[in-house]
Amino acid sequence: MKKATLALLLLLLAACSKPEAQPQVASISTPPSSAAPTSASQEQRPRERLDMTPEDLEALNVPYNQCMASHGMDQKGRAPAGSGQPQPTKEELDKALQACASKEPLPPWEKDSTNPEAVDFANRVVQCLRGKGVRYVEVNNEPGSEMISYALGGPNNDAASISLGLEHAKACEIASSKK
Repeated sequence: MKKATLALLLLLLAACSKPEAQPQVASISTPPSSAAPTSASQEQRPRERLDMTPEDLEALNVPYNQCMASHGMDQKGRAPAGSGQPQPTKEELDKALQACASKEPLPPWEKDSTNPEAVDFANRVVQCLRGKGVRYVEVNNEPGSEMISYALGGPNNDAASISLGLEHAKACEIASSKK
């Protein structure tokens, strides 16, 4: 079993155990020492990694999804599809989001807006994608966003750029993380 998968399984088992005094466990992805300070709640949140498989991401989101479900909502804050329940009020949604915030995964450190090198990373990914023939791709750095990434397709949603970009995105992200 891969170390990352084993570590993820151990993390999930720890999340399901009783809230008794739990030992401190090193995180899977630790930001470099030059990282901007984070709040205590962010330090406790799980963090995505660039090399995660869809199954890894799904497993990482289980505690957050379970928390939202305990408040009668799906992960997007809506009544579960086909449940017949009315959509939650803003107050109910705010209460659920606040209660579940510590379980919502942070973006990969390379894309985290608190990482001072995230824009440089996104620029490297864009250059890599352009080198693979993606014509319409640009850095996406929305103010107030938790993540810095890139947008594919340009103003006309160029289908070739989108499909080619999606095809090469993972490889370019991993290559760009190695500087």
